[in-house]
Amino acid sequence: MAPRALAPGLSVVPVRSPTLPPATHTNAWLLGRESVVVIDPAGVWSEPQEHLAEALRGLSVDAIFLTHHHPDHIGGAEDLQRRTGAPILAHAHTAAQVDFTVDQLLGEGDVVQTDAGDWSVLHTPGHARGHLCLLGPGGHLVAGDMVAGEGTIVLDPPEGNLGDYITSLERLRALGTTALLPAHGPELTDPSALLTHYINHRHSRTRQVQAALQQLSRPAEPLALVPIIYPDIPVFIHPIAARQVLCHLQWLQEQGTVTHSPAGFTLST
Repeated sequence: MAPRALAPGLSVVPVRSPTLPPATHTNAWLLGRESVVVIDPAGVWSEPQEHLAEALRGLSVDAIFLTHHHPDHIGGAEDLQRRTGAPILAHAHTAAQVDFTVDQLLGEGDVVQTDAGDWSVLHTPGHARGHLCLLGPGGHLVAGDMVAGEGTIVLDPPEGNLGDYITSLERLRALGTTALLPAHGPELTDPSALLTHYINHRHSRTRQVQAALQQLSRPAEPLALVPIIYPDIPVFIHPIAARQVLCHLQWLQEQGTVTHSPAGFTLST
């Protein structure tokens, strides 16, 4: 299957990956025309790795860029490097989390060059400490896991940090981009509205966490708050939801709104 083109020098290959439902694939964005930078080759299994290799047939792979270290983004990086010899590029925090060599460390203000134009590196922590985005020609933004075209974004402490995440979302909103290219799901063509929705949603969730603590009227750990905040999700999802709740509680603790003791979290008096 050939890559699906979105714009000159910009195409995508969805790769089956071990991501969280409802997503089943991670987008391997290709930057460039004949010589490409491959973003997040995610396939951990031989079939999706072969699928990506076939999609790249006839192209020269200049580099492999990792937005962050989660398995559904890096699973095929070593395989693709063996096939192409391309260097792996990532943030220093990502390099510290993976069990293979990152050949070039990138950070805020660096530039990734392609034969279709340059892409500016943005350090956008919140989902992961080393999360990077790329801002390129035509106002396209490779967004990694800052947003999603399907499902939601999980914030899992200590990598997940709500304060950093909201700051990064606000920064991306201020860029005035024309399209967001997420790691999961389709291209998103109303960036300002979507990013505003994400920011408002997080603030709304924080208020729900506060209301749940008030409703319990006793110290509580995140898992005890999940049925109040997420009444409709299956029980087997509760541990994942509890990690999200913990992220909000930690942010409230930083604001002085919530305190934590061995008995659990409580609203500050």
